[in-house]
Amino acid sequence: MITIETENTNSTPTSLSDATSLTTAKENIENFLTGKTKTFDYAEFARVVKSELKFNNAFTEHTCMGFSKKEIIEMAQNPERYGKRILKLSDYMYRKSGYYKRLIDYFANQAVLRYTVDTKLYTDKLSAKNKTTLKNNYIKFLAFADKLNLSNEIHNITKAMFKNDVVYAYVDTNGMNNTYHYLDPMICEISSLIDGNVYGFYIQKNKISKSKFITLPPALQELLDKSNPPDGRVIVPYENSLCLKYNNDFVTPYPPFLMMITDIMLIDEYKDLTKAQSINDAYKLLTMKIPTKDGEITLDDGLITTFTSVVLDTVQNSIGVITTPFDTATEEFSSSNADDRDTVSDAISWAFKNVGVSEALMSGASSGSELKYSIINDSGDVFRIYRMIENWVMLQANLHKFVYNDYRFVYKIIDMTIFNQQDIADKESSLAQNGIPNKTRLCAVNNISPVEMLGNSLIENELFADTFSNWSVLQTSYTQSNGSSDEGGRPQMDETDLSDSGSNTRENDTNDKANRDY
Repeated sequence: MITIETENTNSTPTSLSDATSLTTAKENIENFLTGKTKTFDYAEFARVVKSELKFNNAFTEHTCMGFSKKEIIEMAQNPERYGKRILKLSDYMYRKSGYYKRLIDYFANQAVLRYTVDTKLYTDKLSAKNKTTLKNNYIKFLAFADKLNLSNEIHNITKAMFKNDVVYAYVDTNGMNNTYHYLDPMICEISSLIDGNVYGFYIQKNKISKSKFITLPPALQELLDKSNPPDGRVIVPYENSLCLKYNNDFVTPYPPFLMMITDIMLIDEYKDLTKAQSINDAYKLLTMKIPTKDGEITLDDGLITTFTSVVLDTVQNSIGVITTPFDTATEEFSSSNADDRDTVSDAISWAFKNVGVSEALMSGASSGSELKYSIINDSGDVFRIYRMIENWVMLQANLHKFVYNDYRFVYKIIDMTIFNQQDIADKESSLAQNGIPNKTRLCAVNNISPVEMLGNSLIENELFADTFSNWSVLQTSYTQSNGSSDEGGRPQMDETDLSDSGSNTRENDTNDKANRDY
């Protein structure tokens, strides 16, 4: 007699999540089927069947660098508790996630640094001598601004700020142009607010390994060797430091797109869910009825097992087989819901909406007007970094003694990105045509720096004026006439193309008013 032990509802069933307990359960059922034992635990059998049918690892919760989605939200809400681990997480996501990398690169790479130097005049009484002094000082300031070499560094600065919130750089001023050595934010800390949006910082000497030390510029190595503070904090001099912070309303590092990481993890979960659903849609469960008579099974276990094995060997892996004395049926697991949504696309859309960026920028579907205004809005974040850089340049100018009573030179970055270059150039050209004194700005938007403008003007207008004055305009249909006999009007048509009335008009020359006045 076969005895089936029912599940004790008052006890908690033993978990079979680990492989060892699952194997033991299978062996117990196998012993029952082969006749070695006459009883088996029904609850145990049910759990084994469920474990065979479930999608292993299909719905596991994603983690990032050991942090769960809940922990990342906690990091975003309380960044001061996690310190520099937030920066490690952002660096990791920049390397791992295409969404995160492209978003940061989109903001960083749209920056185009074109600058001009304006002059603020505080007096209307400038003698000839003072004007000469102003001119000389202006040229010196242009040389100083050109040596900063910020046009070539703008992408490094913006990328560091959008990825890590803070940019730390040691500025080597010994060469023809300044050289910027970007430092690992894990060894640097903000020490003070210097001027406007500009910060001072120190390097934690005790966190620098020997292998990292030898990669530092010689001037910085010398500074670290000479400094031995008790706490290991080496202050970088203002004239050699560049430290800007995107979220400048608090000191704790907080990457601008940190909250998007949870949305990216959600996208990955929905991708797994969609994959599991596709597998589920293709899965079939075939049940085979065991013949019975008067409530008793008429086949022995060995024969049932043999038939079941034959069926399993002939069907695909996506079809499961169960033998049962009850009515048979073929079960399908595909969804019949006509309103099933593309949850992956929804998750991607939510992610970009949460950071306020148009999905169209990342090859998503969107209207042209939405994309246009989204880009304009995004450009404001880049322009804000321009203002921070302007403050840093003016701090450096003050440190280099460019301070005067009657006037002041102002370093200005034009609000330009890769998306509005032509619009800004057209605007400045229109202003110049109306007599506005903006020739330096017009040159700047066309990628001619102030020192290049002065150099080109000297070459073309003085040193090689005779050469350039002999140049001729290229002769085209727009710059040459058809001869003195040309009386204007459109070119004549070929005679074969003329109608009868057109031929009469040409023969009688009735287009000439004098021939019609009779």
